[in-house]
Amino acid sequence: MATRMMQRNNLADAFVLVNDEQTNAALKTAREQIGDAEWKKGYSPENKAIVRDALKEHGARYEQALKGNLVGAEVAETQANGETFRKLRVTLENEAGRTILSADMGSEFAQRLITKLDTATREHAGGEVSIGAFAKQTERDGRTFVDHVATMKGPDGQEVPATPGHFEKARERVEAAQKPMLDAGMKDKKILNQIAASTRESYFAEVAAGLSERMVEQGIAPKTVANERGEFPALDAGIKDRDGTWHNMSAYEKDGHLVGTLQRRGGQPGEYEKVPLEFHPGELGGLQAEAQFPDGAPLLVSLSRSEPSETQPSKVDVRIFAKGQDLEGKDTLEQIHEHPGRLRANDALQKIPDHREGKAIEQALGVDPKMLNPVPAREAQRAPAKAQEKQHSQGVQL
Repeated sequence: MATRMMQRNNLADAFVLVNDEQTNAALKTAREQIGDAEWKKGYSPENKAIVRDALKEHGARYEQALKGNLVGAEVAETQANGETFRKLRVTLENEAGRTILSADMGSEFAQRLITKLDTATREHAGGEVSIGAFAKQTERDGRTFVDHVATMKGPDGQEVPATPGHFEKARERVEAAQKPMLDAGMKDKKILNQIAASTRESYFAEVAAGLSERMVEQGIAPKTVANERGEFPALDAGIKDRDGTWHNMSAYEKDGHLVGTLQRRGGQPGEYEKVPLEFHPGELGGLQAEAQFPDGAPLLVSLSRSEPSETQPSKVDVRIFAKGQDLEGKDTLEQIHEHPGRLRANDALQKIPDHREGKAIEQALGVDPKMLNPVPAREAQRAPAKAQEKQHSQGVQL
């Protein structure tokens, strides 16, 4: 499969190829024409025209949108002049090949894109997306500022909404990082701005790393990543709690019911805690299993049938609740995460025809075992068309 790497060029207000001779020559020509001082100022309509003209003259490609099936989102590190730089890498695949979008983690574009990827990796992982951006000039206090806005459209062509709260959380971290310096009387804006930029970048790098793990758990990420996990045939799911801790569940059939483990990261780097699970029909409906980590509240892991949609049959939702009691001594359940996870057969289990795990799920929840397999991107794209065809056959006018 042919692979290319693209990056956002703010002056061209477009995506260009990385390490491409024609592109590099065009940008060199444009910089000489614009001049170093103006080049460093960044985007302007005039600079945009000059850069794009230079790209055309050199036969270099530039694109305003990148399209493909969303199969990867991760953090990468590169070295240059003795320094380490963190990059956001988003992988898209289609019939033409693979496109890897690379963006500086500290850039406004990358951080805005991550807030949309947080939504997309939950709702459109493996599906077709279109990533774009545009420069937006605004006037504040008599000065002109440029915002580089990331856009993303889902398989339905609608804009993918950003997951709210990320910039607020990043701001809280910045304030916490700057507070000791401010309390000590620090007034150097340059240093304070450096602390803010570094702290923001670290926050969004953490979020992006979580997105990568989420896609692996969904079976969507490139297989080379999943294979490193040393998988055995099992049903898997991953859920990130509100504190940012991943809880990874693995289950298999034994003596007619599902058993397995729940794992989470421990207190020390590289340390993991794992507790056993044994699922039985529960009071919430579906299947439940209790879990107890040494230093936390008792947990209840729940497997339930999701509501079907017009284009998708029911699947298996995974939720984790903390067990407790209210002031009156009544038992309570508090969901420790925002969004349910999705139970999926890992690669090893998918190779086993009519596996017992699928039969156990079908018997307990009434979910077709095929729905435990990640939906191939092409099938996901065809699903809406099939639904429309069905509606036509039933005499429904669209």
